[in-house]
Parts: sequence; C-alpha cells; structure tokens
Amino acid sequence: MPLVTKKAGDCRGTEADGSKSDEWCSLCYWDGAFVNPDCTLPTMIDIVDKALIDNGNGRMMRWMARRQVPRLRRWRGQ
Repeated sequence: MPLVTKKAGDCRGTEADGSKSDEWCSLCYWDGAFVNPDCTLPTMIDIVDKALIDNGNGRMMRWMARRQVPRLRRWRGQ
C-alpha cells in the first residue's frame, strides 16, 4: 500500500514514540508493532486489496499492490 497518496493522504503507521513509520502502513502497524502479528500473507493481500477498493483504486493499482506485498520485508520467504 502506498504510504502517502494525494487521494488517501498519509497512510503511514506509527512507531512506539508516535512518529510516523517510513516502512509500514496504518493498516498493519500501530505503536511500533504489527496490529495482527499472526496475519498470513494471503490475508494481508486481501486486506490491502479491500482497502484499495474502498479508496476507489482501479485494477492496475490493486494488481501492483498484490505483487508488491510479498516483497515487503515482513513477508519475504513466506
């Protein structure tokens, strides 16, 4: 998920000190920890896809996001 967009604004998650994360979005990262540490890769892809649909993003953005999520550090090797 893009961390900052014109349409959705700042979607960055927060670190434990309240600062914005430069790596993780607000869907999965709050207060310096993953919201759902047991979340699986397929579940996260579904969460991101739904968020993009809800924000009015088209098929191309959703396709790119589905390809990008497995490349994030959290999901490498799964």
